[in-house]
Amino acid sequence: MRRIAPLALAGALLAPVLVALPGCDPHFNQRGFAATPGSIEKLEAGTQSREDVVRLIGSPSAVATFNPNIWYYISETQESYAFLKPEITQQKVIQITFNDSGRIAAIKNYDLKDAQEIAMVKRITPTSGKELTVLEQILGNVGKFNPASKAGTAPGAPTGGGI
Repeated sequence: MRRIAPLALAGALLAPVLVALPGCDPHFNQRGFAATPGSIEKLEAGTQSREDVVRLIGSPSAVATFNPNIWYYISETQESYAFLKPEITQQKVIQITFNDSGRIAAIKNYDLKDAQEIAMVKRITPTSGKELTVLEQILGNVGKFNPASKAGTAPGAPTGGGI
């Protein structure tokens, strides 16, 4: 009887851990462009047109803002555990550049090691006007509300009934 009690206690403590363990499996999310296998390898510089590219791999994820001859196909894979912030584990960007006649001029591949962190600019736009203290904000509305001046009016939108 004495040896069974510690085993039962250990089993009772270990059971929730074994039940919660599968919840720690990572979740993978594929986002963006997903090419069919072998379709990217069929692209050749100098021979194929824009229409051929759209037929083979589909429309681009993005077109360059200042140069419509550059197309981007973007995809990424995110891995997340339970409630933690997702982490990008794989990223692929295919850049296809077309020449003036609409044929492929160059194909470049970028991945996660080519990515760069972009620092956001943290500037504050100044506002004009008077800055009020908390007390001025609270006392500033005292006396401005007069329910007697609105006597006889119904709240809400007018409902004239319409004829």
